[in-house]
Amino acid sequence: MHELGYAVELVNTLEDYMIKQKLTEIHSVTLQIGEATGIIPRYMMECWPAAVEGTNLANTKLKIDYVLAKGICRNCDYEYPITLSHGVCPKCGSDEYDMNTGYEFEIVEIRAR
Repeated sequence: MHELGYAVELVNTLEDYMIKQKLTEIHSVTLQIGEATGIIPRYMMECWPAAVEGTNLANTKLKIDYVLAKGICRNCDYEYPITLSHGVCPKCGSDEYDMNTGYEFEIVEIRAR
């Protein structure tokens, strides 16, 4: 389960941010996690308590926005969810696409004081 490693790195990043911004508490952090990263949001949520235990983030709530892997068809420019359509454009049937979303792993919001 590589999600624990991601959770620990996220804690390290947030602790550094707290120091640099002179924050006393982070209430919540929201991540965007793309489908193509292989990170399973449920596992990330399950790892979070272990990752924050004994840190300044012990009371920080983790929120996750899951982003579907979407591609743009090279043939007809139609954007579609790649996994749901098995990599085949539902509009023209082409299997050639450019990945548009799905590789996200980023902090999109920090609520702190």
